[in-house]
Amino acid sequence: ESFARVLRRLFENLGATYVKLGQFIASSPTLFPEAYVREFQKCLDKTEATSFEVIKRIVEKELGRSLDSVFSSFSREPLASASVAQVHTAVL
Repeated sequence: ESFARVLRRLFENLGATYVKLGQFIASSPTLFPEAYVREFQKCLDKTEATSFEVIKRIVEKELGRSLDSVFSSFSREPLASASVAQVHTAVL
């Protein structure tokens, strides 16, 4: 496994700020080695989704109520995920 891949995975595990830094690396081919630019391009469109259990806990904490008491449906699978956001469909 290449060091660029290990570093990208570390950045992803460290969270959104580091993913943003990885996106900078991916977008700066004149500043970084080609292998790093290619590897960090995965931060542009292939970020891992946060588990539904974590999303549920966060949304319920923010709303102060259970998902079932607010929404008639809330998708377990995200439509999309990015470095600082994740999108789920829901119906009030």
